[in-house]
Amino acid sequence: MRRRSAALKPPVLIALLAIAALLGTGITLYAQHRLALPQRVEIVPADAAVFPGSSIAFNARLVGGDGKTPVRWSVVGPGHVSASGVYSAPAGGTESAIVVARAGDVSTAARVRVTAPPGDIPLLLIACYDGNGVDVRDLSSLARAGMLSAPDDAAGIAVDPLRRLALVAAKERVMAIDLRTMALATSVPKPGARFDQAVRLAGGYFAATDNNASKGSPGVLFFRIGANGAPEAAGSAIAGETPEGIAVSSDARTFYVTNVNSNELLRFAFDGRGGARLTGRIATGTRPYGIALDESRHLLFVADNDTPTVNGDRSHPGLEVFALPALRRIGASISTGSKDALPIGVAVDEKAGRVFVTNEGDSNVAVFDLPALHRIATLPTGKWPWTPRLDAGAHRLYVPSAHDDVVDVFDTRTLRSLGSVQTCAYPTNVANAPRRSL
Repeated sequence: MRRRSAALKPPVLIALLAIAALLGTGITLYAQHRLALPQRVEIVPADAAVFPGSSIAFNARLVGGDGKTPVRWSVVGPGHVSASGVYSAPAGGTESAIVVARAGDVSTAARVRVTAPPGDIPLLLIACYDGNGVDVRDLSSLARAGMLSAPDDAAGIAVDPLRRLALVAAKERVMAIDLRTMALATSVPKPGARFDQAVRLAGGYFAATDNNASKGSPGVLFFRIGANGAPEAAGSAIAGETPEGIAVSSDARTFYVTNVNSNELLRFAFDGRGGARLTGRIATGTRPYGIALDESRHLLFVADNDTPTVNGDRSHPGLEVFALPALRRIGASISTGSKDALPIGVAVDEKAGRVFVTNEGDSNVAVFDLPALHRIATLPTGKWPWTPRLDAGAHRLYVPSAHDDVVDVFDTRTLRSLGSVQTCAYPTNVANAPRRSL
């Protein structure tokens, strides 16, 4: 039997508490004045690469300070840095520079390399929602080729490999990237819009969803690249409430849109001249987001981003399957993880016979085989994995994890992890750009 300790009388207890308080104060003061670590400035990124004429945002903080000391920025070498830490490279030349952050009496520096465009090599493009930039990587080695500045909330990316162009959806604008020169040009802003996902369409067009659109309003906008390299609005399609996910057929003439808040999937036929005709509509589960096609098996997959926060005990996050061209649901929704899985993105490797669903809440990728759709694996990722992208030729799956600022890479046949790369802040979308010569 455990023995009880004797109870302390109130006066003794008060005295002991007072002594403890005094000792605690003394220890705290001693730690502050005698054991405090030297102040230092931390800067992120510590080593960066940027293309001529573009910019990159640096962040710095004073460690060991009161949090109120302002950071002052300067640059040694070509280019200039703003008061908020945004370094802008000169339009010509490829010299390196040093960006310096000073807070009080301490400072630190980061190297920034101004790099030439990488040329006609396969690229991986990573859009960073908080970083307001695009991280450009050599697809073969995943080494950073350089960084590009982007408008606020950079999101979906679409690539036209023949013209070596990319389109990035970013809040009220879209941005075109000439992948040969890494020159940038943005569209005229559309006030109130929030462009999210993007695809390439026939006839040299791109499409971007506007997730601020209400039901019955233009929720998908079409763009062409003008003579000056800037995207120009060239048509639209009426969608449902909060259109987000979009997928396109291999001939770029049929596209599908998920409407998160009206719980429906729409199909459109694109005429290659800036017009689209609604050819199908079907109700989905709650909060449909990610969407992917398996044209060889005539299937379409939709990830329902449902959550108990929205639907309580009736919440049913999962993967829905539809038959094409009938646009008919096949069976019940398939669970991809826990009730809090928050499935958000889908990718299909048709030749490997695999479907991959990113679970934002569970921080993993659920893998299903085809055609049986049995769950065969769960691949751990960084926190908050978003929309995955497949490199079908190389059987590689790229998964951006927004919380951890990483992109995880997997072999879609062996399901083996091929490592990860640290990238800019809050990556949510990636795209691969093959060589034009292929």
